[in-house]
Amino acid sequence: MDSSVIDYMYSLMREGIKLDLEVTREFNGMLGNPDRSFKSVHIAGSNGKGSTSAFVYNILQNYSRTGIYTSPHLVDFNERIVSGRKSIPDEYIEKFIGDYRGKIESLKEKSRNPTFFELTTVLAFKYFQETACKYASVEVGLGGRLDSTNIISPMVSVITQVGYEHAMKLGCSLTSIAFEKGGIIKKGIPVVLGDNKPEVYATVKRIAESRGSELHCSWKDAITEDFTVSVDGVKFRLKTGNREYRISSSLPGLFQRNNIICSVLAIENSGESVPKTRIEKGISNTCWPGRMQVISKDPLVIMDSSHNPPAAHSLVSSYKAISNREPVLLVGMLSDKDVDSYLKILRGLSSRVVFTTPEEPERAIPPAELYRMYSGLFREARVIEDPVTAYDECISSGSDVLVTGSMYLLGRIMREKGIKVKFFHKE
Repeated sequence: MDSSVIDYMYSLMREGIKLDLEVTREFNGMLGNPDRSFKSVHIAGSNGKGSTSAFVYNILQNYSRTGIYTSPHLVDFNERIVSGRKSIPDEYIEKFIGDYRGKIESLKEKSRNPTFFELTTVLAFKYFQETACKYASVEVGLGGRLDSTNIISPMVSVITQVGYEHAMKLGCSLTSIAFEKGGIIKKGIPVVLGDNKPEVYATVKRIAESRGSELHCSWKDAITEDFTVSVDGVKFRLKTGNREYRISSSLPGLFQRNNIICSVLAIENSGESVPKTRIEKGISNTCWPGRMQVISKDPLVIMDSSHNPPAAHSLVSSYKAISNREPVLLVGMLSDKDVDSYLKILRGLSSRVVFTTPEEPERAIPPAELYRMYSGLFREARVIEDPVTAYDECISSGSDVLVTGSMYLLGRIMREKGIKVKFFHKE
């Protein structure tokens, strides 16, 4: 991609994160409201929203042309926006900025220009329109109520797991965070909830009732039987009020059961008549990069982008379900995360750790600092500042390896090692 184009887009990050919808709506309107050209599923959550978005995308793509919008990316910006089976091309992005830069600058004169995320959201919607997507799976960026994606009117909304995150923006309690996630619920539009914590359920239920929206819960509206998990993925029978499915997924996390249930309930309550066989095939076809992603089976090498305590708990239980061997942990973390809780949870999986540096200069915690503060948690702890060198040394040891703590760590290693980012298996 032309470096001046991507530099211009990233320069909009100086605006930071603006939690309001006014500028997104105005910019979207300048482009003819492209979000109205396709039907959508809107997915929020602290954890699980990415995988669920990928399942929904693959199910609908197996039925008709579908787009998916996710963030952030692992290796290339283009991963964020996919239509059909292809990522948005550089040429389209360059033309988009060329065509609409004047409109972006005109907004700055009136109030403020779109932020990076507001721009990419409208870019995604315009691309979906111009590539004739019938559907789109749209992942919330941050929160929900005031997230830029919340200008859409979806067929169904989904809220996966709710945990403590971004307290300065979303609040310090599960109730306040659930309120922000529940802001994606639209009047009369069904909502699927994948979290049974009492304060989360009560908050989402109250919002759904106030807006006349049917609430469907993963733990109430579905039953699973014969569940098995291995390094090759998960298999189980799923019964909903409407159908019975035979589920097979290559994604090995225990947590994927709930994400799959949420995606199936979303499709069933979308108003679209998607055949059962297409739902099953869509799930089996789904990849989700950087979440319990198996790079090698012998030795076992897994990359997982978990970076908060709930995701760490899920990672530890899922890893133990597929392996009884202790891996070397390759960890890099950012300063705005709950590092203390995260590493204490991870210690339950392994006593060996290598601290390294995520590729995010402004927020990366120096690995020497991690060593100083947390080496005492582990029997063996080392510092290797360069993440690629650290990865190579861990692999050359012959031990099982788990790379985790930040998407910015995974992305650097995947780019340098040529590990492809994909949302689907070849059909």
